[in-house]
Amino acid sequence: MANIYIVDSIYEHHFQSPEVESLILPGHDIALKHISTSADLEQLPLESIDVLLLWACVPSITINQSILNRLEQCRAIIKVAVGFENIDLQQARRRNIDVFNVPDYGTEEVADHALALLLSMARKINYMDRATKMNGWSWAEIKPTYRLRGRTLGIIGFGRIGGAVARRVQPFGMKACFYDPYVPSGIEKTFGVVRCENLNDLIEESDCISIHCALNDSSHHLLGREQFARMKHGTLVINTARGGIVDSSALLQALNSGIVAMAGLDVLEGEPALDARFRDSGRVILTAHSAFYSEESFREMRETSATMAKAVLSGTKPRNIVN
Repeated sequence: MANIYIVDSIYEHHFQSPEVESLILPGHDIALKHISTSADLEQLPLESIDVLLLWACVPSITINQSILNRLEQCRAIIKVAVGFENIDLQQARRRNIDVFNVPDYGTEEVADHALALLLSMARKINYMDRATKMNGWSWAEIKPTYRLRGRTLGIIGFGRIGGAVARRVQPFGMKACFYDPYVPSGIEKTFGVVRCENLNDLIEESDCISIHCALNDSSHHLLGREQFARMKHGTLVINTARGGIVDSSALLQALNSGIVAMAGLDVLEGEPALDARFRDSGRVILTAHSAFYSEESFREMRETSATMAKAVLSGTKPRNIVN
């Protein structure tokens, strides 16, 4: 019998009991703990954990060297999410702990969410809803608004979600281009999109920009003051990836100047804390890191992570190892 710990954030509190995981891992000792800081994590019996399923994505919770050194018999850490930036991958490798993620669970949901934000901004849905309720029935409140057909969506990061977004905008008559130095040549032919060789080319070409890359040292503040200065006046910006990819101060400045006409943000730097400047702006749509969620995707991520734990305990190595 193995000791399996599921660690969740007390702020997000994804679920109350591990009934889904218990069905897939019968006979094992499964504990669910809700924590708020790394100090809470250190109070767990780390030395006896065989597999750690990590849901918590609050920035203050990190799997660092001191934590990893105490995971004496741990075989694997499974991040029940796409991103794994809060785990010290190199130290985990030195400790012979495999780290996995679940990269595919919400592909459809996040792509749909990005498109919903794009359409909401392009058609000023949120603005028109407020204006109609406050000012009465006047279609002219929407002026000026421009059609999407013929406009260019620039996609930063062309993995599963970026590709799914490209497919979704094409029936609207939009052109799609992408920047991603990590994907092999030829994928642009598969999706019928244009590859940009550098980020500046994408920024200068795009009318709308949607972010779908991972957060790491090279992508932190990938969009900053220099990049916003290169954008077309009136660009729409969508971020359903990670808040730290966008420099919040630079984005606010670009919104104030009109370089960015509107921003659709599912993620923010420092979340769950909410910067009042974003909260109070009529040109920002906020959706509280909900893009990943549907009833189907939520159950899928629980079942997938538990199945991965089962494979680890049986001596096989599942896909999606990240270290």
